[in-house]
Amino acid sequence: MRNQKILAFVKSIISLPILFMIGCADVEMNQSVLEVEPYCNMPDIDNDGVYELQMNRENWQTIHPIDFLVKVDGHLVEYADIDFKSNLFWSLNDTIGYFTHRWLTDNMTYNTYDTSYVIGGSLHDLVPTTNYSSLTDEDGTTRNMIAPVQSMIGDTLILVYDVYVSTYDVEGLIDTIKISLE
Repeated sequence: MRNQKILAFVKSIISLPILFMIGCADVEMNQSVLEVEPYCNMPDIDNDGVYELQMNRENWQTIHPIDFLVKVDGHLVEYADIDFKSNLFWSLNDTIGYFTHRWLTDNMTYNTYDTSYVIGGSLHDLVPTTNYSSLTDEDGTTRNMIAPVQSMIGDTLILVYDVYVSTYDVEGLIDTIKISLE
């Protein structure tokens, strides 16, 4: 009788860790797939992934829409959050130059053809060339507006978009669109 109690006790001690190890094993879950389709309505003449925006030379600023469609596992996503940032900025009352942000630091580079021109101010005085964020509607779409200025002609605007979907178990997505300003 005593041996049976010892044997039952040993079985419970051994089976508990085995049960715990089996219960805590890594289980591979199927993660959902996030798809983001930007539509720029601009040509990629060289087929190099860089779109070309023909700047309006009649106005200081050229405003152009970029549409986004967000899907998870083929289903349209409502209320997907998309954050935007661009590498190009301009300053109010300055029609000579513009600023380029390289993203590795907070340093900005002032670009101008007139090297005698000096500008003061801080990052907070600058005007961005893109909206900052947007949410998708019930059709899974949203629109972002870019607005480069004439002094940026000849440069490349890099639009970074960061998509986050809270209603699905899916990783976010960060990607870029390059736009040559012609």
